[in-house]
Amino acid sequence: MKRQALIPHAAAAAVTLLCLSAAAQQPAKTEPAKLEAWPTLREADREKVLPLLDMVRKVGTPQHESAQKQLIAMGDAAVPLMLQQINDKNDNSNAPYFALLDQVLGKQHAALMAREVKKQKVELRRYLMQRLCRFGDPSLKEVFASGRKEKDALTAFYAELGLLGLQQRDALEPVLAYTKSRWSEVAGIVAESLAGARSQECGNWVFEAIAKAPAVDQMAGLRLLRHLMVKEQAIVLRTYLESADHSVKREAINTARVLHGEPPIENLSVFQAIEQAKQWLKKL
Repeated sequence: MKRQALIPHAAAAAVTLLCLSAAAQQPAKTEPAKLEAWPTLREADREKVLPLLDMVRKVGTPQHESAQKQLIAMGDAAVPLMLQQINDKNDNSNAPYFALLDQVLGKQHAALMAREVKKQKVELRRYLMQRLCRFGDPSLKEVFASGRKEKDALTAFYAELGLLGLQQRDALEPVLAYTKSRWSEVAGIVAESLAGARSQECGNWVFEAIAKAPAVDQMAGLRLLRHLMVKEQAIVLRTYLESADHSVKREAINTARVLHGEPPIENLSVFQAIEQAKQWLKKL
């Protein structure tokens, strides 16, 4: 009986070993190789691109959907012509093109996008900078350093965010200043751009910057700490969970939540903030 009882366990162990072996043999996922030039457009597609780009502007129509699918199928070879359609009219006519580019462009196009970011069109530079700052690519540091001098405030912010994502300390102050009054607009891109910057060093920069700052600055810093501090710094976060200012307390709660893999609750009431702060003080 004892020998029979061991058989299922031995079989299970063998299956586990086989699964581990198979997993080890799976090729690691790698990023696509960076491109040094845009691919050449196929001969069959050359005459189609411009008419399709015109049709894709007709949002909400069958023509728009059909044109969008065809252009996405053409891929990055059609990007140079897509970029030419971007204008500075500020009439929302760029939206369909940005939606297309979002689906076609990736990290492998970083160097090519960096070249295009020097073009004169403000809307084009702004779009490209907000895509580039999400990549966490050290090779783009000079692009961001140049971009922080932009006259367009939003483009300059994206450049600063890209630098902070690369753990450049002097980008912290401008990012804090911009996000302080525009958090609802930029929360998503901040989270994505700072994904690779979380560290004790970056966390310390923020804690030092807000230690004696007014409540509104502490709130802005705590929002960035959602993505920059590490769990080992939780003892410092306790100070803000105990703050008499409920807005600061709320941001500290959301920092703790995000740090532990929970979504933030942006509209916590005063009562909820008090109760959640008590809970987090027990956990941290």
